[in-house]
Amino acid sequence: MIKKLSIIIPVFNEKETIFKLLGIVERVTLINKIEKELIVVDDCSTDGSYEEIIRYISETPNHLITLVQHPVNIGKGGSIRTGIQKANGDYTIIQDADLELNPSEYNQLLEPILNSTADIVYGSRFIGSSKHEKESAAHRFANHFLTWLGNVIIGVKLTDMQTCYKLVPTRVFKELKLKEKRFAFDSEITARLSKYKELKWTEVAITYEPRTQLEGKKIGYVDGFRAIYSIIRYGWFAKK
Repeated sequence: MIKKLSIIIPVFNEKETIFKLLGIVERVTLINKIEKELIVVDDCSTDGSYEEIIRYISETPNHLITLVQHPVNIGKGGSIRTGIQKANGDYTIIQDADLELNPSEYNQLLEPILNSTADIVYGSRFIGSSKHEKESAAHRFANHFLTWLGNVIIGVKLTDMQTCYKLVPTRVFKELKLKEKRFAFDSEITARLSKYKELKWTEVAITYEPRTQLEGKKIGYVDGFRAIYSIIRYGWFAKK
């Protein structure tokens, strides 16, 4: 039974979207009267994102937010590690601050947990979807390639390993000895979770509104090479 969902929101220079995102997340009503716990980790933003978070908190009565600010930038993976230390929910999900994914779809990920058909749920951007107009062909190819490589080396059967929406039991999440600081976190957590052979996995389709580099998308080629390294490093040689 899930009584509370922890939502970790890593933020780095997302001034244009973070205020709106927080409002959307707080307005989501979860099925089965599941409570929400928002953990926002500002990763030393320099564009006013932190001030926007403070403004939201000050303007929103009865908010559900725990806010942590890093004194130096340590990356998305580092922010998630900070956030999971604060999580008290039965399950934890990650929410980017860029509005590419829709928080109203949390319930779609929760359903397989509630009906006992899965223990870990990934939200796939690619189940039954074609390339979006603003999505670069290179970025889509990279996602498919990394997922294929992960399936081969890690031994999972996914369509979208790099998705932000990963719904994981908090107890398990806290046990993982995560090391990656940037976007290779996605490969690492998948590899480490795969060591829990007793856990059942599934994916559900989610909607996806990609940003361009000009609109603030931060992932690049270097992150892709690091993700390949992570798949091999943590898939073959790492423990939980």
